[in-house]
Amino acid sequence: MSSIDLVILGMVLEKSQSAYDIQKDIEYHHFSRWTKISVPSVYRKVLQLEEKGYLQSNTIKGGKAADKTIYSITEKGCTYFDELMNTCVSQQIPLLFDFNVVIANLNKLEKNKALDLIDKLRDSIAASMQVNQMHANDYANIPLVGKTIFDQQRLLYQSLLEWLERFENQFKESGLK
Repeated sequence: MSSIDLVILGMVLEKSQSAYDIQKDIEYHHFSRWTKISVPSVYRKVLQLEEKGYLQSNTIKGGKAADKTIYSITEKGCTYFDELMNTCVSQQIPLLFDFNVVIANLNKLEKNKALDLIDKLRDSIAASMQVNQMHANDYANIPLVGKTIFDQQRLLYQSLLEWLERFENQFKESGLK
């Protein structure tokens, strides 16, 4: 499943636009905050989608400015978009957190050092939660589909903090170092 394909096709499905405008839309909507997408790969991916027949291009003469290539979605692209949407919601959802490797190794440290790391993790989660809330406030006028992603992230941060508190209490009570 390609997140970037889905993002690009969805944007072009909404309105025909240049690769530059797609990249700016991705940056504006902060897609890289909640999905695996690299803004620098947008241009390359747009060309690949065009080569596969999912997008078509139309070059507009720029007069004094440079020519501009505008991309629109094809019927084949709409079909591919639908397939990607269905594939995405039908697969298992991995929850991968890099900090879990720290959790897995806490029992190898002195208890005080381990508890310090738990405190740092709590601070990081809380700080991330605050940033998410600031973004949600900054973009309060976005459509429901955008607002719900901020809410989803808020709930995940909240759950992580609750989980970490339970784990910390268990860790303190354990017979580990």
